[in-house]
Amino acid sequence: MIEQLDTDRLNFLVWRYLLECNYRQTAAKLQQEWRVKAPHRDFEWAKHVTAYALVSLLKKGLKLEEYEREVYSNLPTTKPPKGVFGPLVFEPPFVEEDGADQDLPESEAELQEPLENPRKRPVERQHHPPSNASPAKRQRVSMGDYESAADAAATPMDLDHQVDSNNINSNNHAYPSPLEGEQAASPPPRTQGPDQGTQVPKVDDLTQQTVFLRLGADHAAEGAEPSPAPASENPIVLLAEWNPTDPSILAAGGTDALARIWTLPRGAAPENSPSDHVDGVTRPYQNLLGGDAPANATVSAVAWNSPGTSLAMAFENGPRAMVSITGRNGTLASRFDGLESPVIKLRWSPDHEHVLGISPDNGGTLVTVFSATTSESRSYTLAENSLFRENILDAAWINENEFVLCGGSMLISLRCSDQGVVPGRVFQTSDTDVFTHVQFDWRSKLLATASSEGTIDLWDGLSRRRTIRAHIGAVNALQWQPLKTEPTEDERLLASAGDDGAICIWNVQNLDNEPNNTAKYTMTMEDPVLSLSISPDGAFVAGATAEKILVWKVGDTAWPRATWNRTPHRGWQSPKHDAEEDIEPCLGWDAEGQRLVYGLNSRLAVISFR
Repeated sequence: MIEQLDTDRLNFLVWRYLLECNYRQTAAKLQQEWRVKAPHRDFEWAKHVTAYALVSLLKKGLKLEEYEREVYSNLPTTKPPKGVFGPLVFEPPFVEEDGADQDLPESEAELQEPLENPRKRPVERQHHPPSNASPAKRQRVSMGDYESAADAAATPMDLDHQVDSNNINSNNHAYPSPLEGEQAASPPPRTQGPDQGTQVPKVDDLTQQTVFLRLGADHAAEGAEPSPAPASENPIVLLAEWNPTDPSILAAGGTDALARIWTLPRGAAPENSPSDHVDGVTRPYQNLLGGDAPANATVSAVAWNSPGTSLAMAFENGPRAMVSITGRNGTLASRFDGLESPVIKLRWSPDHEHVLGISPDNGGTLVTVFSATTSESRSYTLAENSLFRENILDAAWINENEFVLCGGSMLISLRCSDQGVVPGRVFQTSDTDVFTHVQFDWRSKLLATASSEGTIDLWDGLSRRRTIRAHIGAVNALQWQPLKTEPTEDERLLASAGDDGAICIWNVQNLDNEPNNTAKYTMTMEDPVLSLSISPDGAFVAGATAEKILVWKVGDTAWPRATWNRTPHRGWQSPKHDAEEDIEPCLGWDAEGQRLVYGLNSRLAVISFR
């Protein structure tokens, strides 16, 4: 039975091919003229289309052409055989100069190939683009279908032999998406065998190097009073953050009173880690909720200060919320009650003296600055009734007394003064802006904002704006590259991740020299990238979907360095959750860049990387 091929199906195959080969602007133009807002979501059948489906169909069509030529090969003709692109030109088989392998039958010659590349290697072809042509775009390559260096520089359609769409789908691997004009870091050549191949880089599978932390209630010793604990065996993880200076300390919060600080030395299983002994129970964590806390409380925000000495955490219980500040060992330092629920953001000031919180207030938005050392607080109310309800709000400090708040079309600056919190500088925005994220860079003094429309804006000290068309769909994450030393004058890197499955790294100091504000590096995952994290030394970037994590080395993004899949890991199968619905996963590196934390639904995974 032949499948139906209508306009939508054909357009979808072309649109996906353009994205796979990084023709992102062309894909956006096709999407606009096609008048389909989200092709990968608007069609029920789209989820069944595998990577390189268009190329696979065309390859099979060319194979059919070959069969037809074979059928008619015995007919008398003086004309050379023709293919889709004209007369066929056959290249003679490669023969070594010493003739060592020229007499081997084909089956034996294949056995002589190195084990690292079990498939038969293609004959290398040289491509000579016109002198006025732009550099060839490098093809995206799935981790289960690596190409040689010559093929990687070929046109995107020039795949290695037959593309097996079923195999690609079963691997479910991502593929790099180099931008036009970039040159990949070539792997060391392999000179063994009759022709030169490429040593495939090793991609580490981190799936088995994972410890799942138990989130359920404590089980006290017989006869002992139970300690305050989650009311559910399967609380939902909403937030998880490593201590920024101590790689063994992890804080996490979620539903059902999940609020803990774990002590997890590297190489030690949780049950063997240094622990607290409370109510006859030995455990590797400290509960942050006291005995008066309700069992159905939810942690809505978590933030460490940069020295890692204090942790701010927001709790909600029905219509009311509170903010607590504790030491790294969980000792309570101060607590602020009486807030309207929920507190959605907590941000520490650069001097570590204050914590900024965002919460609703009688239909408006309340911005509160809490003192970390006293019980004092200052607040400012935004009267827009729909702001908190309809928009994603974010905030970032830009100096010790001033911070920026964004959400929807709003981008404002507020200052802490003797009179309280007062308006600061003005940013020129429009009613069509939909800001969702804001990040300030202490090195370049640039403010970066991202939107649900796929744009990134850069604002300098004079509030001048520069817009980058970064993603197709919403930008889900934004982060400046951490640096241990001062950046060079010609490079400062900003990473973004979006609904289109792309992770882009932008050199904001060199955008004027890039055509169409092109990203310096681009990596692609098959599903929307929901979380992004760069290691503290700035060397590695990790992207997370609802199913997997990929890790790349910044500056060498031709292939991922490591991959992690949540299934079929047995730790992900238990505990079972009846009505499980994926939410945004939390992802983060420890202070040494040795481990990742990944939290989603009722699981919290600690993944060893190096």
